[in-house]
Amino acid sequence: MYKVGDTIIHPLHGAGEIVEIVEEKVFDSVQKYYVVRILYNGMKVLVPVNSAAEIGIRNVISEEEANKVFELLKDNNFKVDINNCGNYNKRIRENHQKLKSGNIYCVVEVLKMLAAREKVKGLSTNEKMMFNNAKQILVSELGLAKGLDIEEVEKMVDSILFELETAE
Repeated sequence: MYKVGDTIIHPLHGAGEIVEIVEEKVFDSVQKYYVVRILYNGMKVLVPVNSAAEIGIRNVISEEEANKVFELLKDNNFKVDINNCGNYNKRIRENHQKLKSGNIYCVVEVLKMLAAREKVKGLSTNEKMMFNNAKQILVSELGLAKGLDIEEVEKMVDSILFELETAE
């Protein structure tokens, strides 16, 4: 169980801090909720204590793991064939599932695929929102793991994504 002051990762919102644990009456039962303040934008999210693990709430990765994530982000051997990414609905669904998994490597995969599509074909409004969400999740966690300012990490990630090659 987490406690007030703990920093966690929410799979759909990124890094957050548990600012409070509250009890709320839902139907006929009282449940405990973590009140999580998302660090990137200050939004507050209620997470049921009993299903936090099932939702994908987890601890921040280590600095060593963050270095591996940066290497994967820079890895040009991981190229995306933007012509072979499936139809739009399937692609959106698959990318959403990857983000929802909470796995940082899946977030990198989604981000790189969308960055590659943006360079060559452009992104739909939904894909742009997904790109920004994936970047927010990644940047907020990498910032915490490496002890860096979020704006600094965002510049680093943007620079890396700008340099990526695409397979055509």
